This record gives sequence, structure tokens and C-alpha cells, in this order.
Amino acid sequence: MSNLDFSILSLSQVIEHSLDDTLHTCLKIFALYKEELTNSPFIIDLLDDALRSERLKETAHSRILYRILHDENMQRKFVEYFLPNVNCSAASFQIPYPDRHRIDLTIKSDNFFLIIENKVNDAPEQPNQINKYVRIAQQTYPDEEIYVLYLGGSENIYPSEDSLPMSVRQLLGDRLICKNYKDDIVPWIESVYEQIDFSEQPYLKSTLLSYKTYLQNKYNLNKMNNKLDKALIDNLNLKSIPLAERIKVINDQIDNIDKIRERLSFLLDDYYEQKNISDIKEWYDQCSNLLSDKPVLTMESDIEFGFNFKYRNLDFRCSVSFDDGIENPYWGICGITENINTRPKIFDSLKKFILQSGKGFHNNEYNSPEWVISDYEMKELIADRFVTLANLICCSDSCTITE
Repeated sequence: MSNLDFSILSLSQVIEHSLDDTLHTCLKIFALYKEELTNSPFIIDLLDDALRSERLKETAHSRILYRILHDENMQRKFVEYFLPNVNCSAASFQIPYPDRHRIDLTIKSDNFFLIIENKVNDAPEQPNQINKYVRIAQQTYPDEEIYVLYLGGSENIYPSEDSLPMSVRQLLGDRLICKNYKDDIVPWIESVYEQIDFSEQPYLKSTLLSYKTYLQNKYNLNKMNNKLDKALIDNLNLKSIPLAERIKVINDQIDNIDKIRERLSFLLDDYYEQKNISDIKEWYDQCSNLLSDKPVLTMESDIEFGFNFKYRNLDFRCSVSFDDGIENPYWGICGITENINTRPKIFDSLKKFILQSGKGFHNNEYNSPEWVISDYEMKELIADRFVTLANLICCSDSCTITE
């Protein structure tokens, strides 16, 4: 064996070994994913499904918090979480409905006034916004009992000088608390959710679950993904190698996965083709039996069957087949030698005859010119649809079946 042949063989073995390692890792991660999915509760993100491509407005987040904080225990836990230095052991809370005085949310007690400003969607600041809220609080509370909780989305953000002048910022000091939904609100929701018994508070528990699920998906905090990430890190030994090497390992794995995906796609296309051939043969036999050879069906290829007929002396074929890349089959009537551009009146007349038959046929708007009429159909219905169409043509005085 020459040196070149030996080098090619060695390289081939290295590539094969690398692909085997990647496939083994993928199988392990898939097994973990399947196990997690089996052991996890059925997840429905009602808020996200209802909103579709929209997102909750900041005022909506404030109203949800307002509803959650109607519960006295939730009020206390919220204050203890975000204002740990405030004594609220004997406090009674008041929470006005959001948007009053244009403050997103307010929690008041006998020893503090908490202003909550919601910037979860990065809404623009209004001039003098936080300063104005502080002045409202100063009408009934001393400065040292006024707090501002400024909530960002995925990270802490701070009010600008335009919204909160330096003099007022210095007045608040550490009572200006900048937190965010991803790192603070979500953990708080998760914590209080675990502490609630469904039998005692079913509506509150359900609300917390829906909101928690929405926020976890919004900020990609899905625990299953975190477990899968950890499994990948462990399987690839990423912690034990330098950062630059980690990047190279991951890129190599992605290249290998792309190669595996390419071969899987090839196999999938091959299996789809085999399945389509099998389905066509099954439907051919089924339709032939139902029609009792009236008309006699023929197969022009492995994935097509039908029969020819004449309509106003033009040749047509009624058939069932598959389009590339489309899962469901189609039924249809096509011109053998003519199309809608060359014989528009005859094509249009035959199409109207089918559509106005009362048999429930519909026409696909993207048909090419040779098709009089055709449409896709579910696999379990295609034989019945074709038999109905064949009987309609055979019973028409305008159509003549040809060999």
C-alpha cells in the first residue's frame, strides 16, 4: 500500500470514528430527552398559544402581577423577596389597580410605598417619569419609606437622568432596586408556585403555572433544555478543555451532525418513495375492485394509476399520483395532448362539470395548464375520492372511456 493510499485510509477511519462518536452522543441525548419528556407533565402554554406572534404588553404583565398579589401570602412573599430589609411582619398592604396615576403597579403599607415600573418589553421612558411617581409618593410618605422597583426584561436596566434626575436618585439611594423578569420575577414565580397546594388555591396555582410557563419559554429557561445542555457538556468533556478547543469540538460535532442529517434525509426520501409506491399499488387494487374494471385502470408509473377518456373529442386522463416533497397524494384530470391555453373552452366546461356535480370536489388554484382540475387529498380518503370521480365520468354522456 502506498503512502497516499495509507493516508486516505487513515483519514477515512478518523472520519468514520468521529461520525460514530457523534451518532453515539446524539443517541444518548435523544434517550435523555425521551426520558425527560416521558416523566414531564403535559405542557400547554395557553398565553403563548392565545397570543400567537404577539406578546404580552407591559400593562398586561402589570395586571397579571396585580391579580397574583391579591392573595395576602403572595403580597408578603413578594415584598420579602424584593425588599428584604423592610419589616412587613405586621403590615397590611394596599395594591391599587394598575395604571392609576400612570404608575404600572403600586404596593403600599403603613411603613413603605413601593413603585413598580415595568420595562419588560423595553418600552421607552417618558420624560421625568420616575421623578413624577416619587413626587406622588412624597405626598403621603416620608422619603425613607419610598422604594422604586425598576423591572427590565432579560437584564437589569436603570432609569435615565431624563426619567430620574440625579438629585432624586441620590435621595432614593439603595431604595432604587433594579431587577429583571428573567433572573428575578421568574425565580419568584417558580418559588411561590411550589409552595401552593392546588386543593387549597386551584385558581392561583393555575395562574402561576400558566404565567411561569409563558415566562420560561419567553426567556428560554426550559429546564429540559438546561438538562440537555448539561448532558452535552458532560458527554463532550467540554469543561476539561480550553475555551478555544470547546468551540472547535462543537463545530466539529455540528459538521458531523450535518453529514448524518444529509444521509438521513437521503434515506428518508428513499423510504418515502418506497412507501408511495406501496400506497399507489394498494389504492390501485382497492379502486379496481370497487369499480369492477369499469373503467379498466392502468399504471403509467410506479406512483400513478388511472384511466383515459374523451370529452368533446379531446383526450384526458383521470389519475391518482404523488408530487415530489408532498406527503398527501392528489387526484385529478389532465389533458393528454392539449392544455387550458390551447383549448380553454373545453377545459373550462369539463372543470365546471366536475365542480358543479355536487360531489364535493375542489380545485387547487396552483394547477399547471395541463390540469383541468386536481387537488390533494388525505391518504385515507383518496380511494373513495377517485372512485367517486371515476363513476361521475363513466355515467356522463359527454365522456367516453378509451383504452
